[in-house]
Amino acid sequence: MLVVFLALKILGYPAALDAWRGPVSHRTISHSGIPVDVYGRQRSDSPILVVHGVNPTGKNSVDLVRISEALAQAGFAVYVPDFAEMKKQHLLPEEAANIKTVFRSIGRDAAIACFSYGCGPALVAAADPEIRDRVRVAVAFGGYYDLRETLEYVITGPESPIAYLKWVYLGANSDLVADESDRQQLRKLALDRGGTTGNLSPDAQALLRVFFASNSEDFRLRLHAGPEPLHRRLDALSPSHYIKDLRSPLILIHGFNDPAIPAQQSIEFAAAARANGLANSLTLLRMYGHVHPILPELGATSLFAFYIPETFRFLSVLNQVVAIQ
Repeated sequence: MLVVFLALKILGYPAALDAWRGPVSHRTISHSGIPVDVYGRQRSDSPILVVHGVNPTGKNSVDLVRISEALAQAGFAVYVPDFAEMKKQHLLPEEAANIKTVFRSIGRDAAIACFSYGCGPALVAAADPEIRDRVRVAVAFGGYYDLRETLEYVITGPESPIAYLKWVYLGANSDLVADESDRQQLRKLALDRGGTTGNLSPDAQALLRVFFASNSEDFRLRLHAGPEPLHRRLDALSPSHYIKDLRSPLILIHGFNDPAIPAQQSIEFAAAARANGLANSLTLLRMYGHVHPILPELGATSLFAFYIPETFRFLSVLNQVVAIQ
């Protein structure tokens, strides 16, 4: 029954779980200048660190607050840090160290859960020798395995409502060029989602060319010729480079038709985990796009073809998460 009520709350129907388990405590603390929201009940013995994605709302995302409350009502002590650069849609390798700092502040073994692009640094942190043996389980929802492959998909993939992501990437990586004038031009180009540029330095031109690749082969050629700092950043943020250092079991969840980070990323992650002897599970959900539910109109056909099988899949993976305690 708990898992059913938990699922309802996560999907935006909190009444049953709230009535049964009641409200949870919520306070904000700080560790090394990083704000951390802590959710819990009087008896919350199982800590879980939840890492938000790359979005302006950070830990205050309505969906994330609801999920954090639900996990606390299920018995977890939930720690949700707020990462300023990730809220600016700026993903940096340094975030892995920040995540490790918050994890260590918990003071005991804990699980790590992450969403979307936050899964990159979260899983890199989980592989860090200083904490990897204290990470009980890592739960990744809609995350990526290799950031190079994900960037290739974003730049060369089919037109979609999230095609603007390539401009987000460009703006976020404009700091990789040394000249401030170059940075400003690249940020303006990203903000305008195209346009003309002035006299860019060779490094800035090489970075920009990557974002105008027309297909996968073209992307790989341009990336190969791209600036070395971009290569280092993509490698440092890719769990694929740290898979042999991971020790924790993995619970991987992905939207089957995710338009932002393809499900193939979690499929590859699961295969690599198996090859390295890591316990893992992979659940592909048709009820999710990226990290938000997409539910068809209820009818006889959708009930049997969609809602019943998806409900069982969703409840099954939530049961795995609850069992972490």
